[in-house]
Amino acid sequence: MNNKYINRTGIALVAFLVFLSSCSKQLETAPRQSIDANGALGSRDAIEASITSIYASLKGTNIYGRDMIALPEALSDNGFATNKSGRLLPEAQNTLGAHFTTAIWTNGYAAINQINNTLDAIAKGGLSPAMTSTESDRWLGQLYFLRALYYFDLARVYSYIPGAIVTVQDRGCVPLTITGIGTSGDALTFKPARATQAAVYAQILTDLTASNSRLAYPGLGVNYANKAAAQGLLAKVNLYMQNYSDAKRWSDSVINLAGSKLTTTATHVSSWRGATHGETLYQIAYATNAENIGVNTSLQTSFTTLVTPGNQATTGGFGDLVPSISLLNDLGITLTGGNTTAVFALNHVVGTRSTDVRNLLYEPGTSGRGPIKTECTKYIGKNGFINLDNVIVFRIAEAYLIRAEAQAAAGSSVLNLANALADMKAIKANRYTGYTGSALETADNALTQATLYEEILRQRRIEFAFEGHRFFDLKRLGRDLVKGPHYNNVAFTDIRILPAIPQGDVDGNPNLKQNFGY
Repeated sequence: MNNKYINRTGIALVAFLVFLSSCSKQLETAPRQSIDANGALGSRDAIEASITSIYASLKGTNIYGRDMIALPEALSDNGFATNKSGRLLPEAQNTLGAHFTTAIWTNGYAAINQINNTLDAIAKGGLSPAMTSTESDRWLGQLYFLRALYYFDLARVYSYIPGAIVTVQDRGCVPLTITGIGTSGDALTFKPARATQAAVYAQILTDLTASNSRLAYPGLGVNYANKAAAQGLLAKVNLYMQNYSDAKRWSDSVINLAGSKLTTTATHVSSWRGATHGETLYQIAYATNAENIGVNTSLQTSFTTLVTPGNQATTGGFGDLVPSISLLNDLGITLTGGNTTAVFALNHVVGTRSTDVRNLLYEPGTSGRGPIKTECTKYIGKNGFINLDNVIVFRIAEAYLIRAEAQAAAGSSVLNLANALADMKAIKANRYTGYTGSALETADNALTQATLYEEILRQRRIEFAFEGHRFFDLKRLGRDLVKGPHYNNVAFTDIRILPAIPQGDVDGNPNLKQNFGY
């Protein structure tokens, strides 16, 4: 099969071929030419290996290894590209075509097809001895969670988000299938259209609900799907849908289930220095240095030149993306000379910091790659090796801020400004030294609905800066990307808000519509 043909056959065949490759590597099955996908999943070991490989697919550079974390910072108003390696500069400039790569699409659908086939194999049974209900729940809970996560990422990358849709440019969400492709013949005839946002998000909620009903907490731990992770993602997906009642409901549930877990002003920075942050409910875990992404594209090298915090004598990475002036302002960091474009262009020296301990995770890097910039040190070889860091997908602080936003949004069915303020203050009391009883708290107590809502969004920006949230938060709210003074602003109606769908899939599938403007 030549490359031109492969490029025009669409997601189903690519997913099928990737699945077979995974099977042959993971399960040592029959040769590809004769393999039946479901036949590769006829044992407990095969199912366990399949689930393991689905987790592993999240670790690539173009997935959570870098792009799902770094690109939302570069594409939004959070990141300034230093051009020390040339990486992430087109994304920070919002150059047409510089966006999420086709890897999100191809990897996502390959993983979803593997999940569907694994679910089909479990449903058929036939294992000897028969699987127990505990075993079934453990497998199914993980698979439903993973399918929801893959679809959520596909939907928020390639489509508009419910509640913030440019109707005249909307081509739908992403193709939706919950049935496995088991043969190459099936793959060649499978030509799905894009489903609606409502249909895709409904399936995500269905999968997460099924996952929640089967998983335990802490279950297998934060490196794997667990009940708290499912509930946290349920809260987040409902927030994206502007279903504020359910966003609050699931935030309530996960906070009650997992306990506070909030780090404090005394522990927040140190918690980022361990392999697993204390607030983590689910993370992408890198177990050994063999999984190291390396000095060119890891999160550590993307965000900092430092090898260890505070040591400007040794240069490691490139520090390709650093906080913008507007983010420095929100973080409470003022450079010596002021946060002006002229000062920003020079070697950075931090003049003053606010009482917000989160800004201690940002410090001047080295001069080894060029001018010194203020860099993010959330990812700095926490697993014992440089450029090797576990990546948080959901942590408990987000549940508090989801609940706060849900209760402060105008028109919310669960509008409750007192409770929204209490949740925001819970975050601030654990982030600003001496917050309780301070002038800052007094000012917060006087906030109106509109100003409280904006302050909650500002706290989301500060709390999750350089964790892959900002672009998606602006996108789900239908807000423009205010990139000044570094770059030109990007209106929400601009076609650059969405990336192109892989053209090969569009060419090979007459039912699949390309995003507007590509």
